[in-house]
Amino acid sequence: MRVVFITEEDFRALTKMKQKEIYKAYEKFNKRKKIHVKDENLMDFMSQCEAEFHPMLYTIPFKCYFSIYLFLFLKKHAERFDFELDSAEFTWSKPLEVNFSYIARLAKVPLNTVKKAFHELTKYEFLIYSDILTEDKHNASKSAMLVNDFCVIGHDSVTNKTLFNTKQRRYTTQL
Repeated sequence: MRVVFITEEDFRALTKMKQKEIYKAYEKFNKRKKIHVKDENLMDFMSQCEAEFHPMLYTIPFKCYFSIYLFLFLKKHAERFDFELDSAEFTWSKPLEVNFSYIARLAKVPLNTVKKAFHELTKYEFLIYSDILTEDKHNASKSAMLVNDFCVIGHDSVTNKTLFNTKQRRYTTQL
């Protein structure tokens, strides 16, 4: 990582460019066929999800339409670690159980859609998942830790990874 000093004018221009990027990503998201505004089942499921999320989430190139909704559902049910109780936001959650069939029934979507969204969240590092934490059965619930979206900086299209800012946090480790 490199430190670059910029002027206040350059910072405002950079912020303006980032807002423009978020707006374009939001417009692209609204053109999708399956979103909570156009689909009644997703609207019902969205009411059971976390209401507040970082707008940078729109800039992540999710292919599965359900990935954002699964993330918001898991975020609502995530528990923070005890050492982060004094902070306003958590960085990582305690390990949580992701039951695909329960979420599929609740959202009224196919089971494979939930699985694809789970794997996509793992791919873009919003979920920290390891096979060690779960049973060997293919239909068992998966255990994963959720990375909060408030520390998202953006998406690197070259490496196809999501960039998080966790260095300012007191109890973080390098992922």
